[in-house]
Amino acid sequence: MTDQQSGPARVLIVEDEMLVRMFAVDALEDAGFHVLQAGDAAEASSALTGALDISAVIVDMGLPDRPGDQLAAEMRAKLHNLPILIASGRSERELKDKFAADQRIGVLVKPYTASMLIGALASLGVPAPSPQD
Repeated sequence: MTDQQSGPARVLIVEDEMLVRMFAVDALEDAGFHVLQAGDAAEASSALTGALDISAVIVDMGLPDRPGDQLAAEMRAKLHNLPILIASGRSERELKDKFAADQRIGVLVKPYTASMLIGALASLGVPAPSPQD
């Protein structure tokens, strides 16, 4: 059981491409997540400072100020169990090989659908919240 004081599971998406980020935010909010957004690594670092209730982070590999894998490593050093989903247009095999040593890092190949995004989070142990009507 997870005790979320602030309601739905909180996901931080770090994506510099506005249309991709808007799509992901809509998909995650439709699934019941509370979404925080960052357009680059610096914004993501600021968003994580003091935000210990983040359930997962989705990181684009091609950020303008820092490679996504470097940002993921920095996040991992601070938050050892944080599920991190790496999103990229690179080869799925290349990405899976690169992150194979860390069971809490998943890979999502672009372009992705809403169901692929939600499924990838679920595979990291972050299922979509139950709808609260």
